[in-house]
Amino acid sequence: MPSVAYGTRTIEFEVLRKPRMKNTYIQVTADGVLVKTNKRTSMREIDGFVVKKSAWIAKHLENLKAKKIEKNIVTGSRIYYMGKSYYVEIVTQSEAISPTLTFSHSKFIINAQKGVGQEELAWLIDRFYKQKAIEKITPLVEKWSKEMRLTPAYVGYRKAKTRWGSCSSRDRISFNYHLMKLPMSLIEYVVVHELAHIEQKNHSKNFWSLVGVHIKDYTNRIVKLRGFEKLL
Repeated sequence: MPSVAYGTRTIEFEVLRKPRMKNTYIQVTADGVLVKTNKRTSMREIDGFVVKKSAWIAKHLENLKAKKIEKNIVTGSRIYYMGKSYYVEIVTQSEAISPTLTFSHSKFIINAQKGVGQEELAWLIDRFYKQKAIEKITPLVEKWSKEMRLTPAYVGYRKAKTRWGSCSSRDRISFNYHLMKLPMSLIEYVVVHELAHIEQKNHSKNFWSLVGVHIKDYTNRIVKLRGFEKLL
C-alpha cells in the first residue's frame, strides 16, 4: 500500500482510478484514506497531492478515531461535553455496585463493577447529558422566550439521531439532550432556532430574519455546528 510521511506518522492510502475523472480527490473514512483520480495521474503526482493534504487527512483520521473510541467506552476514551472532549477513567470495583458517573471538570470518572457492559456505560453518559440539558438549557429557553416573546406549550428532552431540536405544530419543543456535547454558543443558537418556529413554522426568509434579529452571527454558528456534527 502506498504511503507518505507526515511528521512522525505515516499516512497509508489506496488509489482508485476512474477514466472519466478529471481531478484528484481524497476521501477519509473509517476504512482508511482513498485517493480517487484518473489513469493519467502519476504516482509521483498522487504522493505530492497526499503530502499537500496531509494536515487535513491527519485531522480527519483523528476525528474518526475519537468518534470510534467514544462508541467503545474504556479508560482513555474521550467524550464531548460543552464543546470539549474529556478523558474517561473507569474505576473497577470488586463488590457489586450500581455504576456511577461523575465529572470533575477535567475528566469523567466512572465507578463500576468489573465487567460492566457497554450498554450500561452508554446509559450512564446519556443520563448525565439529560440531567445537564435540563439544568442548563431550561434557563436558556426561559431567557430567550421572554426576549423573543414566544412561549412554547411544552419543553422536553430526549435522545435523537438526526435532529438537535424540533417544534411541533402545537408549539411543543423537544431538544436532543446530546446538545450538551456542543459549546454553549451553539446550544443557544438551537434554542433560538426552535423558539422561532413558534412564529414561523418553516425555514422561510421570514424565519431566518427572525433568527437573525436575536442571533446576528447565526450563519457562522451554523457552520460551526456542522463542523461539530462531523466529530460527534
